Amino acid sequence: MADLAVWPTDGADGSVSSEARWRKMARLWVPSGVDVSPLGVGGAGALAPTLVAGPTINVAIGGCWLDGHYAELTTPASVPATANGLLVVRFTPADNHAELLFRDAAVLPPTQTAVTWELAIASMAAGALTDRRMRNGSPPTFPNYATLKALYPTAPDGFQAVTLDDGRTYTFRAAAFTYTPPGVAAPANRWETIVMASFSKSTDASGLINVTAADLGVDGIIHGTGHAGWDASAPPARNFGTFVRWTAATNLQFCSWKISATSAGTLTLNTSVALNVTAHALCWRI
Repeated sequence: MADLAVWPTDGADGSVSSEARWRKMARLWVPSGVDVSPLGVGGAGALAPTLVAGPTINVAIGGCWLDGHYAELTTPASVPATANGLLVVRFTPADNHAELLFRDAAVLPPTQTAVTWELAIASMAAGALTDRRMRNGSPPTFPNYATLKALYPTAPDGFQAVTLDDGRTYTFRAAAFTYTPPGVAAPANRWETIVMASFSKSTDASGLINVTAADLGVDGIIHGTGHAGWDASAPPARNFGTFVRWTAATNLQFCSWKISATSAGTLTLNTSVALNVTAHALCWRI
């Protein structure tokens, strides 16, 4: 029989409290990130960065979790910046210190080790500020995919995150995987997401519409379905249908057809016309 260390307990070794033990537990309670909960300091605007002349970055009050530790800024702060660099909350356990710090010329991701743990708040590039706050929660949220990817070039398999600009939920998949044909072999270390999108595209002379990965704002398409529907000039009694097939890692092909208005029951291709297209696809980004 092999014994395990266990804490907290009322007696024995588990009754000994330490910062290191707390950190091991608390980092599992909630991911590192800005606390935007309704009862948190600053609420939804916690630690919000604003660029003013100087350049200087003004930071609103707020709290954040730092690898199992909690830190609060209870008074708004102003931090001198440069045209390029990274604003972080840095925690150093050795001296029990957390501070807002601008790192000149630094880029994402920030330093995150047991000795120095940094949480990105904003980045500067050519004098322009980008909000880089990761909001903690389950799953954590990020301003956009670029920030998610920069902060997590790789993540634990199955890790999920939400991007605020488009409302998508991403799941990190560490291993490559070949989906059931006609699906595609998806690469390792990808972020998978389900995309629903609607837009207008025109059929060609064969009644075909190609919906690309670029149309969906992703790098690849695993599987998909959808519909190429009514055109603006079609009589209400004219029925449209669509077949969808996956043709490449970056393409879904829609074939649009209609019931002839002049010959009831006859199917004809819906050629050279702008249609409202709705696509629903399992996609990936790297």
